[in-house]
Amino acid sequence: MSEFPAIIGFRKDRIGARLTGLLNVLRLGRKFDCPARFIWLSEPGGPYPELTDPREFLDKDFVARHISVVDRAPDLSGRGDLGLLAKKLDADHMRQRLGVGERFVSDAAFDVISFMGEPPDAARAEIAALATDLPLAPRLAKILARAEKRLSRRVDGGLAQAAAIHMRRGDLLDGDPWSLSSWAAKFAPDEFLRIWADAQPGAVIVFTDTPAAARHMAAGNDRIMPIDSLLDMDKLTATERDMLELLIMSRCARIGASSGSAFSLAAASIGKAEFVPLPQNLSPEQRIAAYQALLDRVIDAPDSFFAPGDLAQSLQYASRHAIGQGQAGRLADALKDREALMQAHPFVRRIQAECLVAAGRLPEARRTARAGMSDPRMAGRDRKHCRSMLVAMHVQADPDSEASAHEFLSLVFSQAAGDTPWTGQMAAELLGGDGPLSRAMMFPHRLAPELTETGEESTILRPWFYLADWEELLDDDAARRPLVGGPDIHLKLRGLGPVPREMDKALTEGQEPAAPDTEEDAQRIGLAAAILSLHGRYARALRMLHWLERLHPEDALIRKRLADTCFRLGNVQRGIGHMREALQLAEDPSLLQLSMARRLAEAGKPHQARNIMQQALEQRPDSPLMQRQQRRISMALDQTGQPGRGPRQGAAA
Repeated sequence: MSEFPAIIGFRKDRIGARLTGLLNVLRLGRKFDCPARFIWLSEPGGPYPELTDPREFLDKDFVARHISVVDRAPDLSGRGDLGLLAKKLDADHMRQRLGVGERFVSDAAFDVISFMGEPPDAARAEIAALATDLPLAPRLAKILARAEKRLSRRVDGGLAQAAAIHMRRGDLLDGDPWSLSSWAAKFAPDEFLRIWADAQPGAVIVFTDTPAAARHMAAGNDRIMPIDSLLDMDKLTATERDMLELLIMSRCARIGASSGSAFSLAAASIGKAEFVPLPQNLSPEQRIAAYQALLDRVIDAPDSFFAPGDLAQSLQYASRHAIGQGQAGRLADALKDREALMQAHPFVRRIQAECLVAAGRLPEARRTARAGMSDPRMAGRDRKHCRSMLVAMHVQADPDSEASAHEFLSLVFSQAAGDTPWTGQMAAELLGGDGPLSRAMMFPHRLAPELTETGEESTILRPWFYLADWEELLDDDAARRPLVGGPDIHLKLRGLGPVPREMDKALTEGQEPAAPDTEEDAQRIGLAAAILSLHGRYARALRMLHWLERLHPEDALIRKRLADTCFRLGNVQRGIGHMREALQLAEDPSLLQLSMARRLAEAGKPHQARNIMQQALEQRPDSPLMQRQQRRISMALDQTGQPGRGPRQGAAA
């Protein structure tokens, strides 16, 4: 780690993601006036052999100043994750941490890293300015100049008036391991692209990794022009082609693409093109028409797709519409005889199971989900979906039992926050009443109806509402990241109504507010404080929590929230004190015991951590939840230099 500077960027990904990462690092280095480099992984025999040498498309002197080319992934241990920390730190605190020698890594690939209090639009403008000055390799600069001259003659109105479409196909269709899983964020079906293109006022240029797929999509529409029909791309290397396409896209008026297209996002950040995520930015009428056309084609004309993988990836969108419109059984039946498709693309079995659940055909759904789980080629995240689906069916059959509560907890703390929609659905159902789960999580169940979101497919509870108080029980920072991602903090707090906002304002101004009118209002304020603390607004959170503590001195959850905030601030002893008080006050201390053990392990207190973990294990020695938490405690102790021995003899391993 010592060979690299205080701030590094690293992303093992394609050129769009790496370019966005590089620009983020350049901005951070300038902002904090400190050394910063992007670490470029060069693997000629790896998944991206075309990205062996950044000097193929960037000026060699620029590369020497800002990029370190390595043949293996760098050691990132001991570096703070800026993707997570930036939402909790303002620029001044970041400077302080850099000043005392802390080191950081950014893996940003889809957006600009901005710090607390920093307008994201201003940060994006800085990125765009940096991108304008990116020095290209001489050969690529000449190729770009010739291409722009030719396109100015062949595209009506020139690039500045044209719209671009980016079609990611390639290995999503037929390349292991990508084609083994669905990629909703990276794939947009033809129907969405065509209906968006029809609404554009000028020429539409298609950029893709699979030219034949672009021609298939554009067939019959002369306004949609694949870039290969406008430029001779055959003599370019793969990297030159990618970079040329990215630069041309950046000069268009707007770019329509899937929401997770790093290539399109990089192009938009380099130039002035507007990025238009599809299908999200279609009008309601366009969206419904495109979804229904796609569903009808999937069922009635499956052979009309460019390739089996095109059909498979399109199914994830068709199934959403089918479920939301009461047509899930129709799609499930259409998939019955598609065994070859499921063998090639195992995630299709998961999609069929979801449709069967929505159609109320639960025995078939269970068999299909289990068949998916038993397929060794099924990707981990699709396996999680199948597991979550099976748990949901089991839990919903007996929602008020202790076993269902524990099964939900075992699931939710074994994955990233909000990792599957099934956990959100189960949370909405199980936390909506005074049952064993809401008691274990100390969740304010009376607030559940106003916090849940009802869509076409299901009713869900967002993870920041039910996991803000228990983030430490998730595996690691990556699993916690969705809690501070997603909507901005003010949008999360908006769901709690005006009372917390008014209370926060009064306390900030030094007033002593009157007690809340109802218990529910006090719970809204407490949950708002937990979300503020989660997002690094510690002073505001502490003011609200201490005020609530004076009103409700016997409330275990208030003490838990005070403890969480102290731990986040590094005040370990005060945090331990609040946790001990919470344990004494709690009706059901099981999760608090796990929380205390995790916190003690992270603080390097092995004996106390093992003792309290032992108390938790004695209640449920065979519990997957307890065993997973035990492993995490051992890992935390190992990282602090304390051997992570297992529990005492007689307890579960």
